[in-house]
Amino acid sequence: MTHDIDYKAKFDRYEEHLGDKSFFYVHDTDGVFTYISPSITAVLGYSQQAFLTDFDAYLTDGPENKIAFEHTATSMSGKQPPPYVVEIFHQNGQIKWLQVQEFPVFDEQGQVIGVEGLATDITEHKRILKELQLQTDRFERAQRIAKVGSWEFNLVTDELYWSDEIYSIFELDPDQVQPSYEQFLQLVHPQDREQMDRTYRDSLETQAAYRFEHRLLMADGRIKYVMEECESQFDESGKPLVSIGTVQDITEFHLAKQEVIKKQSLLSETESIALIGSWELDLNTQEVWCSDGCYRLLGLELHQDLRLPDLIKMVPEEERALVEEHLQQILKTGAERSLVHRIIRTDGTRRYLQQKGLAKFGEDGQPARIVGTTQDITEQFLAQSALDEQKNLLKSVINATPDLIFFKDRRGIYQGCNPAFEAFTGRTEEEIIGCSDFDLFSKEVASFFQEQDRAMFRMGSARQNEDWLKYPNGGRKVLLDTVKTPYYAHNGELIGLVGVSRDITARKKSEEALKHLAHHDTLTGLSNRELFSELVSSAIAQNEREPSCFAILFIDLDHFKQINDSLGHLLGDQVLAQVGERLQKIGRVSDTIARLGGDEFAILMRSLNDPEDAAVMAQKVLKTLKEAFVVEGHKLYIGASIGISLFPENGHTPELLLRNADAAMYRAKANDRNTYEFYTHELTQLAYQHIQLGSELRRAISAQEFEVYYQPKYDCHSLEIIGSEALIRWNHPEKGLLLPGSFIQEAEKNDLIIQIGGWVLEQACIQNAQWHKAGLQPGKVSVNLSSKQIAKHDLAQTVLSTLEDTGCQPSWLELEIIERFVMSSPEQTLQVLREVHEIGVELAIDDFGTEYSSLTYLKQLPLSTLKLDYSFVRDIPEDKNDMAIIQAMLALANSFGLKTIAEGVERPEQLEFLKQAGADCFQGFLYSRPLPADQFETLLQSRLKA
Repeated sequence: MTHDIDYKAKFDRYEEHLGDKSFFYVHDTDGVFTYISPSITAVLGYSQQAFLTDFDAYLTDGPENKIAFEHTATSMSGKQPPPYVVEIFHQNGQIKWLQVQEFPVFDEQGQVIGVEGLATDITEHKRILKELQLQTDRFERAQRIAKVGSWEFNLVTDELYWSDEIYSIFELDPDQVQPSYEQFLQLVHPQDREQMDRTYRDSLETQAAYRFEHRLLMADGRIKYVMEECESQFDESGKPLVSIGTVQDITEFHLAKQEVIKKQSLLSETESIALIGSWELDLNTQEVWCSDGCYRLLGLELHQDLRLPDLIKMVPEEERALVEEHLQQILKTGAERSLVHRIIRTDGTRRYLQQKGLAKFGEDGQPARIVGTTQDITEQFLAQSALDEQKNLLKSVINATPDLIFFKDRRGIYQGCNPAFEAFTGRTEEEIIGCSDFDLFSKEVASFFQEQDRAMFRMGSARQNEDWLKYPNGGRKVLLDTVKTPYYAHNGELIGLVGVSRDITARKKSEEALKHLAHHDTLTGLSNRELFSELVSSAIAQNEREPSCFAILFIDLDHFKQINDSLGHLLGDQVLAQVGERLQKIGRVSDTIARLGGDEFAILMRSLNDPEDAAVMAQKVLKTLKEAFVVEGHKLYIGASIGISLFPENGHTPELLLRNADAAMYRAKANDRNTYEFYTHELTQLAYQHIQLGSELRRAISAQEFEVYYQPKYDCHSLEIIGSEALIRWNHPEKGLLLPGSFIQEAEKNDLIIQIGGWVLEQACIQNAQWHKAGLQPGKVSVNLSSKQIAKHDLAQTVLSTLEDTGCQPSWLELEIIERFVMSSPEQTLQVLREVHEIGVELAIDDFGTEYSSLTYLKQLPLSTLKLDYSFVRDIPEDKNDMAIIQAMLALANSFGLKTIAEGVERPEQLEFLKQAGADCFQGFLYSRPLPADQFETLLQSRLKA
């Protein structure tokens, strides 16, 4: 209840100022209105009395009104509430919005006795705000839909504003990023950044708006395409004040445009590839326009004038009526129609064309023209015909193939099979269809098949496996190679699988046989080098689990080459087979015996307790191979040289262990053969020196470090120069001038001797030809041959080519061969030397008498000269035996009709003996050492002058 206050007198003086927008009210502490100012009628249309009694009925159900009662309660508690809004019905039914401000009224004791309030109609204000918000929402929605954001850059304060859509396009968080021009430039693609900045700054200088497309580089590497538009405002002096612009995300448009360009290009290419052309028929003139592609399809010259009758004539007579009816149907229905027919080109070829046409109408509604396309479908048409034949053929092949072919659905139910599968199961296809694996096979086999099916379906791709299976009727056991492939419908749905099983039992056995052949020597049945290396690797790996030692014995047969050369390879192979048998007999169960190739064998001795055990095995090998080999009535003796390497002392890889054993074997071979040697570190050093020397020799060849020296040959009686011997020297860049003894042996091992020997032959021929043509009378030049040059079989051709290329006459050249080369392979050597002799080149045998010789072969050789080795000359006249040997050799040469020349003559008494004994010529330090070409030439010139 309220105290008696004259509110009418209190508020009337303000009434005239309230107008039709506000009214006063008062209610007591019970919430009952006790006063309403008269302006209520102007604001809401109600009378004062009606509003006092029925106020609650005029309030809407809006949520704002619930808050109104809370604020009234605040006022009644003596506190000042904030202004609030209520929603109320106008007397005419419209909804009005009132902004209410309430004030608590206190008595003299400070107790709240009521509430005074002022209500103002803000409906129009709310409507304007709502409209403004609606427009703002529409604008923002339009920006989102169009992907357009706006920005404003105050150039005076350097403040930049971005709309929400700008943040969205830039993919930035407004709460974490402060807009700036620099921030914007960092978002621009590095390749566009400089141009973007220049475009904006140019617009400020020229006071012109711009529109610029560029790229943005997103944080994750994606690229966006945007269109930026901007215009700036300037003051009277032309100073820029503010720039306003928009950024539109045109990525989709840009990509779509690129796609359109791509598709247009693709369409053009497709028309060419797909053999498509277009045409247009003018119904009034009967003229036909054709594209280039259409002319090509018709086999006509481009751009020639065509009329409809011309094209009709190209159609076979029996199909013309069909084509004309097709055109009439297009005109009659107005719809697109399609027709396939044949044409006969002017060159007589027949093609199948698919025509599609559509009528186009004029302004009068009548058909004016027909437009259409022509596609050459000859290949497709013929292919479809062939496909039908192939389907029948494929069915015949599937039925005829011995492979088991079957089809299952996703549940594992058989849908079909071929006769081979019928035979495998012992059932017909009709009996198999609808069955599962459990209906056809044992439970164990069926479970295995279904697990394979599930695995294939999980993978989504073909799955292959091999398994041994028995025929369901208890028949033979076979190895099947089965491939199961998912089978899909046209819509991509997985509907089942196709299986093909092939009996590979015979192939598997063949593969195992081939695998055995790949790892074993076909001649001896022993392991080959590849398998031996694998077993050595396994032994090394086993050592990591169970530390142990093992040895490798590298065995090289002695004198085996002589057996091959003299008795032939077939007999030699029988010897190798017997060697393998003997080695197997003396080997332990744990040993591996291998033939590495040629006449090389190896033994892997596992679990070696003592290195001496390897020596014992080597002795056994030597003993068993020392015994005679009887082959086809021949009793043959070979022997062997053995090198031994130990693991882990001599290496940790198969290659290193074999190489070291090989090195030890060569040491054994150098020590008179038929023995064995353990590997030592010194052998590695020696091998390294050989490798280094080989490398230096290759470099020397390319760097032209070799030089030919010439040692004069003299007549024993007249002491005139009758020729020279060409001797190679090496001008080593570090070691100086090297004689042949320091490098020729290595050149022989590396086959470099062929290249070096060929070079010496060429240089000697060139030089001697020059001396002859200069009239210096140099005589014959002798060039030494190596066994490798003789073994190549093309020696005669090489010599002939060299003579022709250098202009050297065959009579100016003599070739020297060493006695041991002849005896190592007499038959081959005899054939090669005969070919050389036929060219007209004389031959000399060097080092005669130093090794075993066969006079039988000697007399067959086409020799002209016999050289007496230095070893027989050097001790004359002190050694009577050497003198007797020389006399015998001279007598032998005389009986064979050979000239003789002694080498190494250094003392006058040696020359005197040779002269008296009947020697023809000599060479040695007594008269001249080997000389460089220029010094030898000087010597020749001085002889002529004398």
